[in-house]
Amino acid sequence: MKEGLPDGTRYVLPQRAAAREGIVKRLAELYDAWGYQLVEVPVLERYQADHPRASQSFKLSDRDSGVLALRSDFTPALAGLVRLDYPGSAAEGGVPLRLRYAGTVWHAIDPELSRTREFTQLGLELIGVSNARADAELIHLARESVRAAGLTPRVEIGNPGFVRALFEVGGVPEEVRPLLAEAIDRKDRAELDRRLAPLELDSDVRDALLEVPDLYGDVSVLAAAAEVARWPEVERELRRLAGVLGEFEDDSELLVDLGIARRLSYYTGVTFRAYTFDYGQPLLGGGRYDGALLPFAAGFSIGLERLVEALPPDETALPLLVLSLNDPAARRLRAAGFRVVRALSEDPAQARLEAQALGIPYLLSDRLEPLTADPPGREVLLAALEGDDAGS
Repeated sequence: MKEGLPDGTRYVLPQRAAAREGIVKRLAELYDAWGYQLVEVPVLERYQADHPRASQSFKLSDRDSGVLALRSDFTPALAGLVRLDYPGSAAEGGVPLRLRYAGTVWHAIDPELSRTREFTQLGLELIGVSNARADAELIHLARESVRAAGLTPRVEIGNPGFVRALFEVGGVPEEVRPLLAEAIDRKDRAELDRRLAPLELDSDVRDALLEVPDLYGDVSVLAAAAEVARWPEVERELRRLAGVLGEFEDDSELLVDLGIARRLSYYTGVTFRAYTFDYGQPLLGGGRYDGALLPFAAGFSIGLERLVEALPPDETALPLLVLSLNDPAARRLRAAGFRVVRALSEDPAQARLEAQALGIPYLLSDRLEPLTADPPGREVLLAALEGDDAGS
């Protein structure tokens, strides 16, 4: 029998599991405070060839010879839930609906290209309304999600409609648009120039497309973009983005990236990605996708693994402060929020060895005994034990 885990799966050890649990709890509190209700969707789905991630789905045979799939994306499942249980929100001009989710998704991809095949995702969906206030609410919560994880946010906001409008104005053939959009999204100007060369485009459209990867920075980028692309269709997309940015009193942590051009056929409005400093991968991403799955809908999803990886090493530490031989005093400390481990031997000498082996700086018996030089937290521990004879 082959030993070890399947490629792309992993164990999660206590320190990292505790960091994950803490982030999930803080995010749930944030989203609850804004009125987003938790829902759950099945892990097993009927396999559908037109599913957005059909090529990445793990397929399973059912007993009736039907084909099932493991959940590979929450958004289509949420859309199905809304159509079935909230028809008033699924219709055009429907009742606004705020939902949140958390769980695992699986991608059956080539492990040589990516070593991870199971992910924990958390996310929000705001359904039934399409306007600048709704988009700004999601961008604000994306920013605050990064902050709730203990990181400094940087949110890049764009509008793929800007690139799409330039394609329309220039009459760019449909078959080459995905490759051009990919080059723009990667800010690969050389590749973009190479792919534009064989196309018979007006020089002003070609020049505007070549400028797009550089349209990145603070909100002043909108004015620069208006100088580059003066067509009414393109200006309309810039006004849409400006309307969302205008909802923010403080835009200091927001950046405009008009080169965001991924999934042009899916996203219909403002899109965004959130980062933090010294970590090069996006922590979350989302945007508006009216008409793709529901008439009016927008949302974002967070990769929990990336959030934890982005934390400084000490933020994932799991300190064990006290090992106790005194059950009443231990209960007092736990009630005050401290982590207290019950000694597995009644012998103080054995308990002291146990604490040292676990890296625990205090032993609690008839008194609080430090086991290392100047351990942290002594005063707050003694304050929590105040009034208890065991802590004196």
